[in-house]
Amino acid sequence: MNIQEKLYPFQKEDVEFITQHPRCINGNVMGLGKTVEAMAVMQKLNTRHNLIVCNKTMVPEWWYQINTWLGEDCLTPHDDSKYVHRLSGLDLAGPRFVAINYDILINSECAHELRKVKWDVIIFDEAHHLKNPKAKRTQSAFLLAPFVPRIILMTGTPVQNSPADLFPLFHIINPSEYNNAYRWNNWFCIYNSEEIWMKDHQGVPHPRIVRNIIPGATNNEELLNQLLHLHMVRHEKHEILTQLPPKQYRIVPVNLGREATQYKQMEDEYFAILDSGESIYAPKAVAQMTRLRQICLDPNLLSTKELKTSTPSAKTQTLLNIIEDADDKIVVYTYFEQYARLLGRELESKKIPYTSVTGKIKGLDRLRAVKTFQEDPTVKVILCTIGAGGESITLTSSHTCVFTDVFWNPSVNEQCEDRLYGRMDKGINQNRGALIIDLYCQDTVEQHVHKVVRRKEKMIERIVMRKVVDSMRESRN
Repeated sequence: MNIQEKLYPFQKEDVEFITQHPRCINGNVMGLGKTVEAMAVMQKLNTRHNLIVCNKTMVPEWWYQINTWLGEDCLTPHDDSKYVHRLSGLDLAGPRFVAINYDILINSECAHELRKVKWDVIIFDEAHHLKNPKAKRTQSAFLLAPFVPRIILMTGTPVQNSPADLFPLFHIINPSEYNNAYRWNNWFCIYNSEEIWMKDHQGVPHPRIVRNIIPGATNNEELLNQLLHLHMVRHEKHEILTQLPPKQYRIVPVNLGREATQYKQMEDEYFAILDSGESIYAPKAVAQMTRLRQICLDPNLLSTKELKTSTPSAKTQTLLNIIEDADDKIVVYTYFEQYARLLGRELESKKIPYTSVTGKIKGLDRLRAVKTFQEDPTVKVILCTIGAGGESITLTSSHTCVFTDVFWNPSVNEQCEDRLYGRMDKGINQNRGALIIDLYCQDTVEQHVHKVVRRKEKMIERIVMRKVVDSMRESRN
């Protein structure tokens, strides 16, 4: 099959850009067919040795897409020990394509074998997973990429927290020019400084000044925007699907019920520690905020015992009311897997059919759950954790999703929204809008989370979504 004949006009433009820019970012938002564009590039260039690095759940998806579009086999080793055996000394006389998951990069023996192969193309799918330059997978990618003539970094969310997220991608694109993370962060990030008390080896406390990058804050923003769009091709859905209705957002305020007393008690304890001057380290503060977020959902989440049936919390009851009143299928997102299980028991008690996609549901069970939700008209709800349900699945049988709580990164939340909104890949050309409902407890820690998310959203819009008309790209072509 000649993929070029199946591409939309904007996809043909993207393929041309990627062909002319051997090391670049495909930053198209989810649903616009980045996978098809990558295969079109490999077909057009007739590359022989092609490596795809992706999430574990996407390995079989890449095998399927390559088999369907290109009619070729794709080597998909899963087990690390078998992987070393299958690649050791391999000259790739067999399949042109190899798809592995990011975890294999962590295995030093596997990474060593990968570096022996003379790859023509390496595709890093969902490349934002390389945002931490100190992570083993990122370090392995740094060692693997310099000797490969063509790199495609695929991610619709290149920035999630701060400009620091972009450094690893730029380093992979051009290791010699973008070679110092400290200098990059000093140039593009904004820091705050705080004094913390650390104990030495003798247990004596000493003050220490710590600099932290402020999430959502940017320095030299215009230059960063220019640099990013110099190396990236990107389309937003509103550019392509001109008839697509916009997303509708609705905040449903929830007043804490029986859980208000417990929330106030824990909040008072936290502020008492702050007022006392006792040292509070970041992990400790995050843990305390997580407990407060869990109380907003349901106090039972703080229990280490198996959750018991009890009167639903205010937020749970509000969600159940929305589900019972809705005519449409509903996608429910939560960050906490334990809360998804609690909601499942509530739906069972009300005899409401549902399926689940969480981090503990793997492989075929995950595919079966999505297929059931998509195709079975009696199944009204799918319960998803934000991490597991935000990538690699399609939920277009619904156009309503409810966030019981949101994640700190707006890009991750948007990935979840786009599972059911305006897709053009996988043979889908959906022109329905989407209703996004946010269950939000005012005057709680959720207010702080939303404030951080809004600030990051504005940063992403300024850096990633806004394209500056400049001469930098022309001068370097």
